[in-house]
Amino acid sequence: MGLKDLPLNSTGVKQAEAAATKIARLPVQIILTSPLIRARQTATIIAEHHPHSPPVQVEYWLTERDFGPYEGLRKTEAKRAEMNASAQVESLANLAERLGAIKEVEEAYEHLLIVSHSGVYRCLIEAVGFKRPTGEKSLRNAQFVQLTR
Repeated sequence: MGLKDLPLNSTGVKQAEAAATKIARLPVQIILTSPLIRARQTATIIAEHHPHSPPVQVEYWLTERDFGPYEGLRKTEAKRAEMNASAQVESLANLAERLGAIKEVEEAYEHLLIVSHSGVYRCLIEAVGFKRPTGEKSLRNAQFVQLTR
């Protein structure tokens, strides 16, 4: 979806509630979310279901990558290569620089929860140095993934 700021539909709400049920059993010291409404709604649902939830904090550095003219298009491997070469798309280097803000949060908290977007997820893995537990390169909506350094 990119920067298109749409709310969750009924399916998205159900997906967020399912994720919240799983996350409710985990320790969470801080919840950070993208300012885009679908992420904020998901973070709020998670916080409402968590017995010891901290307040949700909006962080602009977690905003989805700006895909420019590729916004809303299905991203095949060929499209990704084309998109990554386009000057009209936020570069991975710029996104990685933005996401560098996570280092400060990591130093302060052991159990942080980030509610963001698949472009952010991909960049955390491909450019910022996080490792995923499986070989998945993309996320399903409201999928919980535990990342490590």
